[in-house]
Amino acid sequence: MGISNLQKTGMAGVIAAALLNTASAYGEPLTALLPELLKSHNLTQAAEADLKAAQERIRASMGGWYPQLSVTAHYGHEEQNKPTGTDDTNLVARNLTISVTQLLWDFDLTNSTVRAARVAREQVNATLEAARQNVQLRGIVSYLNVLRAAEIVEFARRSESNIKHQADLEDARVERGAGFSTDVLQAKTQLAGAQARLVQAQGALRVARNAYRAMFYKDAGDIGQMVRPVLPVDMLPATVEEAVVSAQRNNPSLLVAKLSAEASSEVIIQTRASGFYPRIDAVGTLTYKDDDGGTVGSQNESIGKVQVSWPFNLGLTAVNSVRAAEGDYLATQKRYADARELIEEQTRNAWENLKTATENAELLKNQANIAAEFLELARKEQQLGRRSLLDVLAGETTLVNASSDAASAETDVSIAVFSLLAAMGVLDDRIATRLDG
Repeated sequence: MGISNLQKTGMAGVIAAALLNTASAYGEPLTALLPELLKSHNLTQAAEADLKAAQERIRASMGGWYPQLSVTAHYGHEEQNKPTGTDDTNLVARNLTISVTQLLWDFDLTNSTVRAARVAREQVNATLEAARQNVQLRGIVSYLNVLRAAEIVEFARRSESNIKHQADLEDARVERGAGFSTDVLQAKTQLAGAQARLVQAQGALRVARNAYRAMFYKDAGDIGQMVRPVLPVDMLPATVEEAVVSAQRNNPSLLVAKLSAEASSEVIIQTRASGFYPRIDAVGTLTYKDDDGGTVGSQNESIGKVQVSWPFNLGLTAVNSVRAAEGDYLATQKRYADARELIEEQTRNAWENLKTATENAELLKNQANIAAEFLELARKEQQLGRRSLLDVLAGETTLVNASSDAASAETDVSIAVFSLLAAMGVLDDRIATRLDG
């Protein structure tokens, strides 16, 4: 059954409940939090810094095609004892040499270096997008978990209050001689359990608020003013196969692995060019000499030439270097293939988690409704003397647990929706505009 047919399935009711906007107009919705989160979070700022650095490395790599200027000068005392028949010299030598070297061709070494730098920039850009989507997912999850924990606390607090009220009523009946002291003790036992659940729920809420603070760098504040986001169910695909195709096309982590393989292929070209082929340069040199080299007086020298340099290791280590680069390339290709399989698995798991969470939430919601009906009838029957207080207290506990589970399951549905979108690689910056309907 496709997720696109949500309105025709049990999932529709649960997601519709999750769409409710229950906060005041002064709340702090995710639509306002997420853009600021992307600007301020350390992971996105680090990735943005990496991107700027990668852009500078592209400019640096293109320097291989620019002329290289070299200036050398010396000034000092020079004394030469020359062969017989030639006067010795004792001079203050001065020399200025200006050389300009322009690369003509290096068998694609420099071009490959530039291409590798550009691939590295694309890789860093994909890493930035992966960081942004990851930060958004973590922010959404921490936000929803605070709302979940707050709901569970409210259910636990309501249960404690109701059981305490029932215990007080039974205690009063015992004082009038109409009740049983064992029922009072049982009520107090149930009350102690309800208080323990409340303490646990409050602890879970504090933990959820801590996670929120670690994510948004500030406290959640008044939970009553938080806004439950609208689920972008229209972005969900109709089938799991469509989700997998989207993930393989858009998931930024997969793109990082693919670009890593491309960068390794450029390393092969660079290694082969530097190990087996020469470098061809045009060189122009101007030299100004004054009492230099044992020659009295001034002289100028200019040279223009095409220069071929070809360093070659006679141990044939260039062959080993190329083979190593080819091995690295094969390794990155295999890692990319493994990443594709992993992303597909994650996407399929996210799809199944959404289906399971939806079905589970519907069942738990139905269980809570049944428990509420039972408790209402049990209280009426207790007033008529046809049911004991223990049955009412047991019904109260069952209702609270079922309601808490149902509320938690609705949050699981929301988290599963966003997790699937993240696996598909579409939880981008535009998601913030989709959360307010």
